[in-house]
Amino acid sequence: MRGRGARVAYGQGTWGAAGGAQAPVVIRVESASMAGRHGPNSMTLPVVAQIGDSRMRLRVGDNPVPLPPGVWPVTVWCSYYGMKSGRAELTVDTRAGRPVLLYYTAPRTIYNRGALGYAPAERPGRTTLTLIYTLVPVAVVLTVVVLALLSG
Repeated sequence: MRGRGARVAYGQGTWGAAGGAQAPVVIRVESASMAGRHGPNSMTLPVVAQIGDSRMRLRVGDNPVPLPPGVWPVTVWCSYYGMKSGRAELTVDTRAGRPVLLYYTAPRTIYNRGALGYAPAERPGRTTLTLIYTLVPVAVVLTVVVLALLSG
């Protein structure tokens, strides 16, 4: 799927092609924080994109990626201690030479998929985060109650 003669400069997001006009693809990273809320308990993770066989690191905001004409598989994820978290995939067609704007939104937790599409999306993982914040304290309280009943 990668165009012939295409080269990538890793980390810079510039592709050079042997012939053909390049179509600008912009990946807009909406958020790269997880753990549910912004503030002292949130964690900002590195965001990585793989387009064809090439990888680049993304930042929050617009990330322009000029691509040669073709059909390109785009995968974006957050790197959580070396694991791919919040993975999202989309196939982009740049054969028409028109600019393409993609939106990536990281999930609220490392247990959910991210959102990658042609329009902004709400951050996935609200239900998972709610379960974590309610079930964990309930389990701790139940454990303390059970231990108190067994010891007394």
